[in-house]
Amino acid sequence: MYKLIFMMRDNKEQKRSTIIITDKYSHETKIFNIKQKHIENFGLYKKITFGAAAFVVLLLAGLVSYIGYEHYQAKKSSQELAALKNNLDDALTKQVLNNSKVRQMWNNLNKADSSLQKIEKYLSNRNIKSFASAQKGNTVDVGGEYYPANTINSDLIQQRADELSNLLQTIQTVPIGLPHQGTFTSFFGERGNPVAGEGAEFHPGLDISGNVGEPIHATANGIVVFAGWKGGYGNCVMLKHGYGYETLYGHMSRILVHEGQQIQAGAVVGLLGSTGRSTGPHVHYEVIFNNEKQNPIRFLNIN
Repeated sequence: MYKLIFMMRDNKEQKRSTIIITDKYSHETKIFNIKQKHIENFGLYKKITFGAAAFVVLLLAGLVSYIGYEHYQAKKSSQELAALKNNLDDALTKQVLNNSKVRQMWNNLNKADSSLQKIEKYLSNRNIKSFASAQKGNTVDVGGEYYPANTINSDLIQQRADELSNLLQTIQTVPIGLPHQGTFTSFFGERGNPVAGEGAEFHPGLDISGNVGEPIHATANGIVVFAGWKGGYGNCVMLKHGYGYETLYGHMSRILVHEGQQIQAGAVVGLLGSTGRSTGPHVHYEVIFNNEKQNPIRFLNIN
């Protein structure tokens, strides 16, 4: 805990103020001499900083909302696809597939269904709650209004197939889920100092405990921008993803990737350990958006 003391003094050339900061635990004192105009403009600086932070939060919220909206659309599409494929089964029995337009519609439905299954599998691997995609050829537990195959909007099917393909690419680029399945031992935000045993510090990530040597997985597609020793993080890997996202994995016992390497979501980037500033085996995981640390908990579900 620090105490701030402001002292002002006039100078013929310019006004300056002295700031004295004292740590109530260590009684360490730091003295800073700054121009008076900076103190007078402190309110303006504060507004600028707050405005920039608000912009980043709004930008992040917009992207997360976009993914959530696309997830809703994909869920809706899965129901539509089940009904459409059921209707096309009727066309198939009447040998209407000899018509090139219907064949194209059928191919687009298969493309959309394939994307849905890939999305479901991907989210399941990331331990994200999601929807169940329609299964090819499944006619159980489906329904909806009947439309003859020749009245189906082929452009809508093409649009849905393209949307699902784009959604799959998007969610593979944004870090979601966890790098390791274990017990959460420390969360994002202020916490007590686990090493010194007293005082407080800001924890910029999520700590997940485990056994030394267990795999640590990338949470999104990306490229390795750092792989090596990084101060208190110990053996550390950093990945750069799309849309301004980066992730960091610390305290590893062994690094299994190298800088410049392309990484797919779910790939093993290293093994769990306790290197660096650590009190026991765990992985320290961070999500960074446009150089700002984010709470990883926000990326564990798609709503």
